[in-house]
Amino acid sequence: MTKDTYTAVSDNGLRYESKLGGSPFLGSGHTRSCFKCGKHRTPNNLQSKRVLGRTEVVCKPSCPKPKDAA
Repeated sequence: MTKDTYTAVSDNGLRYESKLGGSPFLGSGHTRSCFKCGKHRTPNNLQSKRVLGRTEVVCKPSCPKPKDAA
């Protein structure tokens, strides 16, 4: 979920980008990010796995495929 952004060129020619306020995390705020894909998920949608000798949380059962992968 991305928020709308807009840009405006000021009188001196600089372009500034601004985002709408608010948090992209909905609900109670109890989320963690997946080690592989980086998406934020609730703890019940994550599982622990050994990655590079450490225990990390990843998506359960697996990370979704990227949109541009065909």
